[in-house]
Amino acid sequence: MAAAQGLSPSAAPSSSWLWEALASGFLSCPICLERFSQPKILPCLHTYCQGCLETLLDGRTEEEDAEEEEIEAEAQELRCPECRTWVPLPAGGVAALKTNFFINGLLDLACPAGRAPSSPACALCPLIGQEPPRTASSHCLDCADDMCPSCAGGHRCSRLTHSHRVVDMEGYSQATHDQEVRERQASRCKKHSGEELRFFCDPCAAPLCQKCRLGPHLQHPCRTLAEAAEERRLAVEELLGKVEVVAHRLATDRAGLEAAVEGLEAGQARIRTRVEEACSRAVAWLLSQREEVLARLSEHVEERRKAWAALRSELELQEQVASSTAAFARRVLTQGQGVEVLSLEQLVSERLKGLQEGHSPQETPQVQLPRLEIDLADLEGGRSPFRLEFMEEEKQEEKEEEKQEEKEEEKEEEKEEEKEEEKEEEEGQEEEFSRAEKKRRKKKAKKQQQQQQEGQNGGEAPASPLPRKPSGQEVLPAAPSRAAPKAFFSCSFWAKTPTDKRRPQVTGLCPFGPGELLVADETNGRLKRFSLQGEFRGTVPVPEGVAPFSVATLGSKVAFTAGSRLFLLDGHGGLAWQRALPKCQASHAVAALGSNRLAVSVMGHVELYNLEGRQVGTVYPGGPAKLCLVFLAGCKEGLVGSDWQQNSVLLFTENGALVAKCREGQLGGCQPGAVCADPRGTVYVVLREVNRVLALSPAGEVLGDFLTAENGIDRPRVATVAGDGRLAVALSNGTIHVFKIRY
Repeated sequence: MAAAQGLSPSAAPSSSWLWEALASGFLSCPICLERFSQPKILPCLHTYCQGCLETLLDGRTEEEDAEEEEIEAEAQELRCPECRTWVPLPAGGVAALKTNFFINGLLDLACPAGRAPSSPACALCPLIGQEPPRTASSHCLDCADDMCPSCAGGHRCSRLTHSHRVVDMEGYSQATHDQEVRERQASRCKKHSGEELRFFCDPCAAPLCQKCRLGPHLQHPCRTLAEAAEERRLAVEELLGKVEVVAHRLATDRAGLEAAVEGLEAGQARIRTRVEEACSRAVAWLLSQREEVLARLSEHVEERRKAWAALRSELELQEQVASSTAAFARRVLTQGQGVEVLSLEQLVSERLKGLQEGHSPQETPQVQLPRLEIDLADLEGGRSPFRLEFMEEEKQEEKEEEKQEEKEEEKEEEKEEEKEEEKEEEEGQEEEFSRAEKKRRKKKAKKQQQQQQEGQNGGEAPASPLPRKPSGQEVLPAAPSRAAPKAFFSCSFWAKTPTDKRRPQVTGLCPFGPGELLVADETNGRLKRFSLQGEFRGTVPVPEGVAPFSVATLGSKVAFTAGSRLFLLDGHGGLAWQRALPKCQASHAVAALGSNRLAVSVMGHVELYNLEGRQVGTVYPGGPAKLCLVFLAGCKEGLVGSDWQQNSVLLFTENGALVAKCREGQLGGCQPGAVCADPRGTVYVVLREVNRVLALSPAGEVLGDFLTAENGIDRPRVATVAGDGRLAVALSNGTIHVFKIRY
């Protein structure tokens, strides 16, 4: 490309500005993409070949001509192909447009007339009769003539050519002297051939040669071309500076617009990600609900299939016996002789009567699948969209489980009463009521409470978030000083895993690391790890034959109770130690106290253990009193526990100082269940009897309901606050719901 343009790459450093102009296409017409030929500059400063503009003017479409008919009637115009600006043409048409002398000058340097790619001929030899002309070895930068050595030697011998600059052809061909050529270039007058433009007429704003200056412009004020150019250059530079400021402002505006577009796209991406994540969570939750309901359905069908298979085997056996007996009797009657029939008649008759009397007609089992209800209207509320209603026998099983739990509670109460009686007898105090009378009153109060709850469910909703105590006393405090936190459903999953042999019974729940839950499944004797999205992450090994009940974590270490023993796992799958607990109650609750101590409920007090397994303290909440702490958890002030002796919730420090007490009346007459607390100090109390989770302030004030049956809470057992402000609650059927806590 450099050779075609008259330049070589080796010459580029000495004339980089010209090389850049050629390489960037500055000397090429944007229309024909060739080197400019008769370049014409438009008022918008775009330059094109004269021929290209004439072709463009003649080749406009009929539609453009129709649109511009009125304009062209007054004056012919041309639209710039690049900026689409309309340019009025002078009377002479395209040829009368201004010639771009700047481009012409660069073209003369890039490919001047007479410069040949190789072996140019001497331009002066023909003038002296030398034919053929000799090969040129020099070049005059002023005359632009190529000369042989003989002509070059005498070229500067004339007065007119003495100051001319003669250079060797090799340097000229390699563009070594392009800068000198550019400085010596002179524009020629169009009217007087060969005359150099030397002056500038101010009134006419036209460059003049010597003849023009002495002719029509003799009386006009004129200056040298250099003076006029310098003055105009300063004016143009001032305008250029202002335009550059405008260009900078436009660039800033463009950058701001691009930043706004990027921000818009980034916002779109964030919203898209949130929508996709929400949809993914919703789909995962629906899939988990699907797996849960299908698992329950499969379990139900499998149980029916096994029962019917046993019945079928029995019926097949009876059918076989009856058929064989009937066939034998028929054969005796048809083929036996009289004596044979008479001899077997008594035996056959007794057998036939026995089969007839021993068989009682059985009804054919009816295929009654569980009734399925699907409700997708309230996915955000956390309620499962699938509801299976099983046969009466399954409902009976649930009732039996409830009765069993009630029996266990009654046993605990009886043990407490026995201890109270023994203590009162030792102190010599008289009992106001007999043991039977106390028992009767408790059962009566419980029955009245259940009747009241059934009546409320069938009639109007109570005005308060909790049912009133049957005695008619005012049970609710004044309006809370602050609003209760709100629950937003996150996910739901079933705690059953493929290796479980029985339906899970979640008795303990605690956070495990930043994004997991540790679930104590007592019936299957396992500690299970789940993510907060319900993904099963494996199990924490426990000693063989041990069924974890309550569980807590201290960093990587895991503590749990089983029966009357306390265990600590070292975080590497091994048992660090185990300690025996007093056998005064069937189960013990364990909670983490800080990062290096464990708190274990033991009837009316709390025992504290360090990580080495040594008991380092005993806490009596509010001083020695008749308490029965069944559930225990850590909180902002220290510890919170559920006291079944007085049906109250106690908030106390690790030294036993009572911070607050939420009494039975404030709980609506309900027995408090599992407790937990969030980092802000809000305490959450499970009320299993009414399918609710109540929120308490750090001062024990009832803030209101956090979860109700409308959130899919059905017979909740335990709850905990885990990672990133989420509350997880486990139900009696093994389902775990996770909710976000928002204030």
